[in-house]
Amino acid sequence: MSRASTLPASGPVRRVTPTTIVVLAVLTAHVLMVIFPFVWMGYSTLKTNKEFMRSVWALPTSFSFDAYVGAWSGGALGTYAMNSLWIMAGATLLTVIVATLAGYALAVYKPRWMAGVELSLMAAMAIPAYVALVPLVVLLRKAGLLDTHLGVILPTAAFNIPVSIFIMRAFFVTLPRELFDAARLDGTGEFGIFRHIAMPIAWPAMFTVAVVNMIWVWNDFLFPVVFINSPARKTLPVGLTDFVGEHITNYPVMLAAILIAAIAPLVLFVFFERQITSALLGGAVKE
Repeated sequence: MSRASTLPASGPVRRVTPTTIVVLAVLTAHVLMVIFPFVWMGYSTLKTNKEFMRSVWALPTSFSFDAYVGAWSGGALGTYAMNSLWIMAGATLLTVIVATLAGYALAVYKPRWMAGVELSLMAAMAIPAYVALVPLVVLLRKAGLLDTHLGVILPTAAFNIPVSIFIMRAFFVTLPRELFDAARLDGTGEFGIFRHIAMPIAWPAMFTVAVVNMIWVWNDFLFPVVFINSPARKTLPVGLTDFVGEHITNYPVMLAAILIAAIAPLVLFVFFERQITSALLGGAVKE
């Protein structure tokens, strides 16, 4: 046997075409445009305010973490973070429960009025939150929920539920109907089927919906700034406005506060990027 015949066959040679070069160049430019603001904020927080005002783009002459100390001690970031945490937990829990139940019902039972339900959910997704602000303020005031955390949780969950239902329904549709039919033959009730069969299998999809909603709720600015008036009940995105002065603003401190507020969603996205991407594409991760 010749030596050449013992060598492994090489795979197909990929040619670098002009189209590939253009696509890579565009993607690289996009990545740099996304990353640069975070890099700029990062080294700007190491400056003093005089250094920042002298040159916005220059690197710091010395490394100082006074901006982070000032952001944490000079404001009420801890209180704002706890408020955001409570609202995020409440809205996410409510959204996951309703979306799981509704997604299961629409996927398994397939009612005749399914088309009308889907149309209603799509219409709800198409309605901008700005359009509903005035009616929501009136309703929350009459219900005594204005300037409360519950008054933010309920509208936030209401606007996040439609897309979450589509995610859960897309997951339940992939499950074999034989699982549910066999359970019915064994005498299991409908709620028992949902609790003992569907829910254990649906944990990955429910986790996906929870992670996506946590990021949405944590970053929400509109509902908290409209529905909450008390400084003690502010959420973190709204509380960041405290660092903007009427005449003088300490920009390194303000940027440090922004980076502190961005830690939670950044960590969630880094660790659960696959689940978030799957949810935004309209499906859910099934393992």
